[in-house]
Amino acid sequence: MKDICKINLHGMRIHVFTIILCLSCIATSGVAQHQSKIDKWLKILQSSKNDTVKLDALNNLGFAGDDYGLLSKQYIAEALQLSSLLRLKNEKAFALLNQSFVFNKTGKYDSSLLNILKANQIYNGKDSVLHARFYARYYFALGMLTLPQGNDKDGTLQNFLTALRFAKLSNDAYLISVCYGAVGKAYNYLRQFDKSIESNKEYLAFAVKGGDTLILAKAHQNLSAAYLNAGNISLHETHDNEFAKLVTYLKNPQFSWLLINNRGLAFAEKGMIKEALIEALHSIEFATKQGLSANDLVASYYAAAYCLNLSGEYQRSNEFMKKVEAMADSSHLPEYKMYAASGMAENYFKLNDFKNAYEYLSKQLLLSDSLSSEKVKINSNYLHIKNKIEQKENLIKQQENTIRKNKTIQYLMAGGIFLIILLAMLGYKYYRQREKNQEQRIQELETEKQLLSTQSLLKGQEEERSRIAKDLHDGLGGLLSGVKLQLGAMKGNLFLSEENGHAFNRALDKLDESISEMRRVAHNMMPETLLKFGLRQALSDYCNGLSYKQTFTIDCEFRGLENRISQSTEVVIYRIVQELINNAIKHSGASHILVQLIQQDEENLNITVEDNGKGFDASQTTAITAGLRNVSSRVKYLNGKMDIQSQPGNGTSVYIECKLNANG
Repeated sequence: MKDICKINLHGMRIHVFTIILCLSCIATSGVAQHQSKIDKWLKILQSSKNDTVKLDALNNLGFAGDDYGLLSKQYIAEALQLSSLLRLKNEKAFALLNQSFVFNKTGKYDSSLLNILKANQIYNGKDSVLHARFYARYYFALGMLTLPQGNDKDGTLQNFLTALRFAKLSNDAYLISVCYGAVGKAYNYLRQFDKSIESNKEYLAFAVKGGDTLILAKAHQNLSAAYLNAGNISLHETHDNEFAKLVTYLKNPQFSWLLINNRGLAFAEKGMIKEALIEALHSIEFATKQGLSANDLVASYYAAAYCLNLSGEYQRSNEFMKKVEAMADSSHLPEYKMYAASGMAENYFKLNDFKNAYEYLSKQLLLSDSLSSEKVKINSNYLHIKNKIEQKENLIKQQENTIRKNKTIQYLMAGGIFLIILLAMLGYKYYRQREKNQEQRIQELETEKQLLSTQSLLKGQEEERSRIAKDLHDGLGGLLSGVKLQLGAMKGNLFLSEENGHAFNRALDKLDESISEMRRVAHNMMPETLLKFGLRQALSDYCNGLSYKQTFTIDCEFRGLENRISQSTEVVIYRIVQELINNAIKHSGASHILVQLIQQDEENLNITVEDNGKGFDASQTTAITAGLRNVSSRVKYLNGKMDIQSQPGNGTSVYIECKLNANG
């Protein structure tokens, strides 16, 4: 629906059109996106199921259809019929409001008022979003009803401002845009052009933020008209040019017509009557070709008639005025009929045809009185229901207060429940964490117990080994050496046959072997070299002794073992390496064994023992021998880690990381 700002000139009236969004609706996020909504609603209508979803689609198309080349009237009629059939009062209330806009366009203001009143009576919204959406349209409809009456311009503005407040609550960008346009229109009617400009600037900022081409185009057009009404031609042209750029992206031909028509009116405002007439005739041709509404076509004819009047072509102006009169009569547009009568009276007066001038002046007065009576009647009816409206508004406020109180209680209850749940969760988490800590502590104590047990066992073993080695070396070794000396002395004093002499010598040899074996066993149980010269020398002697005159070789590499470490740690490391070398000799069949000890710092020692033997499947637990289990327990004693890499046919590599000060 379009606003008409009247400019008096020699009794003639010209209408500067600005967009007031009634049935010409706007997308929420881009033309394409809202078009998809239109398509969605149309698709819903193809369903044979009659329900609230279908009714909602009908009401939306009834509200927005005209802007997309659809006939809103047919959707409104179907929505009224279906809502009555299904006895859905809220949906019928929306349909009644949509029908009130149709009545306004045809000048049936009394019928429009009845529809608005009935919609308000039957609506019983509970959903907050739906509630805001309904009352935004409701107050918008009241404003559109009272706007052309002109008797309560302040009340009209308040209706539009209330509609905008509800629209913002609904978060419906389409509805918000509609109401912004209406507020700007009301300020124009009050001739408060500065406030109209301010409101339309806010509208434009909203449109820019939303990024919707259609909303942006209408915002620029409204601001352009506001600047034109205020006499600021420069800024009017700036926003009119922006509007012109956006029109090319819009599918509705009405916007192209609006651009043509408004530019003609702008030319007239600047006194460029010839150019204004060209644009007016162009707008008539365009509106006719595109099949636009009677309102648009009548406005174009009236603009052309006005331009012809200003250029002194009174007879030709009357021809256009008669077309305006005929179309206004057939389309139920009484105000344009009155404007046509006024224009023809002016033209006949200029032509010195005073008889016809008097006839059309009388007709103008008669139409003016009729319109005034109609407006008085509408205003009387409006005042009659205003009290009821205020009563319902008070009821709405009470309901809103009750809802707010209930919501506050609900929020408090929800907060309390949430707090209880949170405390319960925190308590449970604390309990679980405490239980976990206890389990971890028990595990640590168990590990510590096992470690102490291992330490005691290893310490006992080493002490027992040391004692046995000492007893063998000092006790049994001394005895055997004494026996050997005595037998040697006896040999020189005895006369033995040759055969017995050989036997005696073999006994002495066996005794020598026994003494050597005893010393070897004692040495293995507690190497004297380890105690005197340290780990590096002891392992070197051990490896050299094992590989002497053997089919395999043992290479030893040492780094960073220049300084001695604690004796107990040296013994454990010695036993680890000793066991790994023995395993390699006994089980791998290797021809080469590598032993490597690297001391990185005072706390860390790495041990590597590799062989090129037959290897084994390290993933099989059965492959772990008793010797390797002993090695593993000694590694744990040193708080270390052991990694065994082996595959059948590819040898074996054992890598160990030890902590030197763990138990030293």
